[in-house]
Amino acid sequence: MEKEIERLTETVLAGSPADRPWEGCVNQVVYRVPRGIKVTIPRFLAEHISRTDAEREAAERLSERLSAAARRLG
Repeated sequence: MEKEIERLTETVLAGSPADRPWEGCVNQVVYRVPRGIKVTIPRFLAEHISRTDAEREAAERLSERLSAAARRLG
């Protein structure tokens, strides 16, 4: 059986403590993770936050490219 400590990880989300925390609901559990300070959270949650941040950044880059192309077209 996996030890509880092995399922946890320490992380610091980008931003400052004054910024809004990351909030999300996973399997009917609501998580609120503060930004800019070291927190211990479940490993699956850290991976989920990392994946969704990467997806958001990719979507923002695509949006910028499409907007630039639209401006060039007229």
